[in-house]
Amino acid sequence: MKRIDILTLFPEMCGAAFKESIVARGIKAGLLEIDCHQIRDYTEDRQGKVDDYPYGGGPGLVMSYQPVKSAYDAVLAAHQAEDGRKPYTIYMSPQGTKFTQNVAKRLALQDRLIIICGHYEGMDERVIEDIVDEEISLGDFVLTGGEIPAMAVADCIARLVPGVLASSEAYENESHSDILLEYAQYTRPEVIAGRRVPEVLLRGNHAEIETWRKQNAEARTMDKRPDLYRAYEQRERLRSTYYFDNSATTRQWDCVTKRMEEVADRFFGNPSSLHRLGFEAEKELTAVRKELAALIGAESSGNIYFTSGATEANNWVFRGILPANPRAGRHIIISAVEHPSVYLAAESLKDFGYEVDVAPVDADGRVNIERFTALLRPDDTALVSIMHVNSETGAIQPLDAIVHAVRAVRPEALIHSDCVQSFGKLPVNVSKLGLDLISVSAHKLHGPRGTGFLYASDRVKLKPLLYGGGQENGLRSGTENLPAICGFGTAAAQICGGITDNFEAARANRQIFIDAIRNGLRTYVFNTPFEPGTDPELSSPYILNVAFPGLRAEVILHTLEKYGVYVSVGSACSSHKKDRSRVLTAMGLDNKVIDGAIRISLSPDNTREQCEYAAAVLVREVKQLYALHRRTKTRKTGA
Repeated sequence: MKRIDILTLFPEMCGAAFKESIVARGIKAGLLEIDCHQIRDYTEDRQGKVDDYPYGGGPGLVMSYQPVKSAYDAVLAAHQAEDGRKPYTIYMSPQGTKFTQNVAKRLALQDRLIIICGHYEGMDERVIEDIVDEEISLGDFVLTGGEIPAMAVADCIARLVPGVLASSEAYENESHSDILLEYAQYTRPEVIAGRRVPEVLLRGNHAEIETWRKQNAEARTMDKRPDLYRAYEQRERLRSTYYFDNSATTRQWDCVTKRMEEVADRFFGNPSSLHRLGFEAEKELTAVRKELAALIGAESSGNIYFTSGATEANNWVFRGILPANPRAGRHIIISAVEHPSVYLAAESLKDFGYEVDVAPVDADGRVNIERFTALLRPDDTALVSIMHVNSETGAIQPLDAIVHAVRAVRPEALIHSDCVQSFGKLPVNVSKLGLDLISVSAHKLHGPRGTGFLYASDRVKLKPLLYGGGQENGLRSGTENLPAICGFGTAAAQICGGITDNFEAARANRQIFIDAIRNGLRTYVFNTPFEPGTDPELSSPYILNVAFPGLRAEVILHTLEKYGVYVSVGSACSSHKKDRSRVLTAMGLDNKVIDGAIRISLSPDNTREQCEYAAAVLVREVKQLYALHRRTKTRKTGA
């Protein structure tokens, strides 16, 4: 049985609310107990006072500590004598958590509740510090006391006690129980003042009635509470969206958006300004810089330079470092599977007399160490750039072996890695990996678009790409996008904090697709290295590249989209081009395999249920496409 105790100066006022109607029937049926306790009965003041003047002066009186604490102790003793449990204690206060239906559901999980009603100008703060678990507010307004809010909270919670209402549907269909406001209700007579009950409610078709009620609730919510409707619309959109294109970009987490809004509102000063607002903004910027530096094991926060994203950071590596170190050499090595922002940036330097060698990859999409080592020049190699995780196949490059080879042949060479697909998903520690430079983008890990960073070790000499106000230690001018940078910090902290659990979840979810394809289809080619018995570190579990030879990847993509399943074809940054995937071509794959290859990329947002649904849809639709392909081929050949 649920028990609610209300501590108040007006117990008769509160008690009267529960002597009638539904709650009274619940009490009579023994489903819940609501008791009201007079705080004044516990005062030790001879005149019966429960309040006093506040220290420091000010209008009104403040409820004293002793009577409230003594009343609480008496109720607590009764609870502990009964079952030894401590009740959850809330204080009705305009400073508390805003009371909503979700808060009511959470509080309804507590078997024992104590609600304290304030009065006058409030209550001695030490009462709150000593006994209150949570402050609750009905809204942004002030009443004469906490009794009316306490009655509202108790009533709302009481309705959620099983058996108090006739059925669970009675409260599940109410306004706010499912975000939407309740649909319009009608009763007899059928016609009032010329206005008829909607015809659909008279026909007795329950399916039609449910459809009408949902549409009516949506329309009423849109009209009366557009804020609720926006939340409902977002939830419904997410429910019907099975998003597996996370390597292209991720959905920005709500906590990131909240942090960005807070920063935009509170820290609007320019971090470069010398006044207090500028100092406060700079303090936030510095905190994020330190946090990101710690997450990658950087020497200091001074090694982090904020950019507009990894594309800018990658370009800066080639167009800002090599010109700043003209005596370091004019030889560059990249891999055959680099992102276009690396590949094209390196290619552009050929016009300035630099030589670019492309290290080949094996059939698994990983750099061939022997052939890579053969490209190193002991007197001339200035820069090596090898990505950590390939964005199309998920292949993890053997950075340890690459760094070892470079240090053995050309210790002076700088080593850069595009870590866009690894940061937040795999351990990235620049000191342990031995990297001089890495590039990261926020929007790949549920952060905002348009921000990222370049890490450059102490031995790297940089030349600015942008000149102006001298931000980022004079190397990247332009006022920093503080809200986005702080959002980036929030996203990075959250995703890195769950890196191990997320990794295992991604591995299990990717296996759902692998098993479904293996068990349901005869024709397929996995382009991501993960076969049993091989090195488990060959690929990131967040990416699966699979091809269906003979089919067109674009057709598969748009077919799946009709069922709310979103995958991608190749790299999102270059998927609009007609050329075949440079990555899959470098792996030596047949054109039919390349043309039928799709990428499924996961994130911590993807659930097992989503993966099972998407995998089932993929297998079913690919089967049908193959059947259609065979029929079309038969008609053309006349067989």
